[in-house]
Amino acid sequence: MIRKLGLYLHIPFCKSRCIYCDFVSSLGDCKSMDKYVDYLCNQIKADGEKYSGKYVVDTVYFGGGTPTLLSGENFQRLANTIKDTFELNIKEFSVEANPCTVDREKLQALKDVGVTRISVGVQSFNDKLLKMLGRRHDSEMAKRAIKLALEMGFDVSVDCMLGLPNQTLADIKNFIETADNLGVEHISAYTLSVEEGTPLERLIEQKILQEKSDDEVAIFYEYTCKLLKERGYTRYEVSNFCKRGKYSFHNLRYWRGEDYLGLGLSAHSLIDGERWRITDNFDEYYSSIDKGLDLRLDKEELSVDEKKSEMIMLSLRLDEGLDIEKYESSFGGSFADEYAFALDKNKNYVDFDGKRLRIKDEYVEVMNSIVVDFIK
Repeated sequence: MIRKLGLYLHIPFCKSRCIYCDFVSSLGDCKSMDKYVDYLCNQIKADGEKYSGKYVVDTVYFGGGTPTLLSGENFQRLANTIKDTFELNIKEFSVEANPCTVDREKLQALKDVGVTRISVGVQSFNDKLLKMLGRRHDSEMAKRAIKLALEMGFDVSVDCMLGLPNQTLADIKNFIETADNLGVEHISAYTLSVEEGTPLERLIEQKILQEKSDDEVAIFYEYTCKLLKERGYTRYEVSNFCKRGKYSFHNLRYWRGEDYLGLGLSAHSLIDGERWRITDNFDEYYSSIDKGLDLRLDKEELSVDEKKSEMIMLSLRLDEGLDIEKYESSFGGSFADEYAFALDKNKNYVDFDGKRLRIKDEYVEVMNSIVVDFIK
């Protein structure tokens, strides 16, 4: 039986680095981006030989970095290579975008290659916070990019960062009201993570910026969920909210444990229970493709217990929860018997009717302390 597959393409280029970012990216020029696309096309072709007969690709996601730094021609090259290599039945083709790289010409180029969804990295509509983060756009630029993408018929998602230094609840309220009034139907609300070695970490260590406490972040998250619910957004995953079923189908496949193939520098994959990554070094990536070497690093075949734990952990991030029939058909036995102790211990925090297990809304923010009881 032919199975469904999601493609993730990593575009590791940015105009500048934000103070919180630890993703693999480079300050790319046209020549270096052209070269990278050459090699990425070669990788698509090589991996297509392995998987094209076994899978139908139904979601494509360009992440970064800043994918919208690529020229329209390079988008066309990548899209054509995917089309020529894989069997496609696309229900969602997403591209991450920085507001300062979006104009009508670029969006038309994306529409021409079949992109259906633009994920705009707004983070905040407060210009002082954007400047602090090192973002290249301001609030007006973000609003223009969103309006233009909606006008041109794209589904639009925006990112909102929670728990920023100097951020207030009023900033969150302004973000949600602004996005909703613009017509945005998908909002991802992520908590700021202070990563090791980033400028943000140094600024906090030097006491130039103050990191918010866990309790403060929890208040921000609760407030965000409350406001979004009042505005008609459904929380379908811990950090993701949408209207009218406008889910991110590509990201849903991660949480549902479905197969995805990562292409490009530092991309990760999970196919048929095996996980691997690709190098985060440009020279190593290019050299391996030139020599026809296997790009897969840190290959790991998940054990049965690991597969069980991962299915439970990821499913409980979703509002739909864990499908018990799917679990039992995958692993056999009775879920209720296997996890009787964990179910009893957490009976006040979860809903379980024999068909689905889900965390009650009011306990989502402490989900880690609940999930740990179901991990083998």
